[in-house]
Amino acid sequence: MYEAIIAGGGPAGSTTASYLRLRGRHVLVLEREQFPRFHLGESMLPWSNDVYKELGIFDEIDRRYIHKPGARFIHEESGTQFTYYFDTAIEAGRPYAYQVPRADFDELLLRNSQRLGAEVRERHEVRKVTFLSDRVSVRVRDPEGVEYTVEAELFVDATGRDTFLANEYQLKEPDQEITTNVACFTHFENCVRQTGTDEGNFSLIMFEGGWWWFIPFRGNVTSVGVVFEKEYTLARRGRSPIELFEGAIAEQREIKKLLAGATRIREIGTTGNWSYRSRLYYGDRYLLVGDAAAFIDPLFSTGVLMALMGGKFAAQAIDEALAARDLSAPRFADYQRKALSGADLFKKLVHEFYGENLRRLLLASDENPALCAAITSMLAGDVYKRAMWQQLVKRGFSTLVDLPPLGPGGAPVSPPAKRSRTSRQVRV
Repeated sequence: MYEAIIAGGGPAGSTTASYLRLRGRHVLVLEREQFPRFHLGESMLPWSNDVYKELGIFDEIDRRYIHKPGARFIHEESGTQFTYYFDTAIEAGRPYAYQVPRADFDELLLRNSQRLGAEVRERHEVRKVTFLSDRVSVRVRDPEGVEYTVEAELFVDATGRDTFLANEYQLKEPDQEITTNVACFTHFENCVRQTGTDEGNFSLIMFEGGWWWFIPFRGNVTSVGVVFEKEYTLARRGRSPIELFEGAIAEQREIKKLLAGATRIREIGTTGNWSYRSRLYYGDRYLLVGDAAAFIDPLFSTGVLMALMGGKFAAQAIDEALAARDLSAPRFADYQRKALSGADLFKKLVHEFYGENLRRLLLASDENPALCAAITSMLAGDVYKRAMWQQLVKRGFSTLVDLPPLGPGGAPVSPPAKRSRTSRQVRV
């Protein structure tokens, strides 16, 4: 019998398995698909680097993937730009993150869990989980369709947005404050990129009705996607995903610049229903980790960091519970508190963006260097330990600084002396 069975081999599942193996625990990972496989969420945050180092894969990640030194925000209607560089965050030492093709990145994490001693079975799908007084019984279907049973002390749900247990126990609650409902995404070759060390920057283009992401990989492939707000798609009801995607390109100047001369090399995919949270991340003999526990709108590339940190916290809680021979639900309450400590700050940031306050401030942060440093720290992923500046962010940006008024198309109106500056890229 295993000490833990983990359903899902993505970043949350593989990280949980790796940390458990570092603590000497007997772990089985059951992954429904065969890796490598495509996945969204290709832009990392610098605070993930700490996890890579602890798991012994930082050097390999640094060798494989392009550096992401910052995040550039562009306003479509005005052309205003502002770049947040991670080396200006409040806590120094993490000057860049990475842009990663997730098929390759996720496989690296999963294979590393095997290297550390986890047993991994791919194309083995969890069908049913039965919780008994002294163990967990998991029914699994193998690649040939044959079902079998394995048992463990504890079960970890890392099934991503399929949310295996959250659906079964009706724990999932949508975030009603987020107004997005669909995203279209693809890959291009030979896009127009920034030069020098800025080539790997993440770019986010805000427009009336949504926002674009622009994620350059090492080489000549770039991930490009657009997230539409509900009003935008309702006004274009009946259009196919490719019509929505190409129509948005045709309507907008800034994304058209970046795609000049580029060739699309992947079919346009769609996804939606971005934000939700489970009421509880745990129960007797089980934990929910990563997207199985909660997912926040992908606006600030938070998904993988939340998965990595959730896996780390989960492994610590599981190891301590196994040592104490107590796998009851109350034992895992602190795990949820730790996971939510970062997720709540990210959620606040997303709500501020869709409520316009942060959208305005993102393009005018050079007016307030201290607040700019706080935003940079959040964009870098510094949300899992307490800091005084986080309390300021929790109060809301409109209470901290006089935000610039909005001009035509929702652009912040700069002070007269700076009104002629159509492009800003400022180090603080």
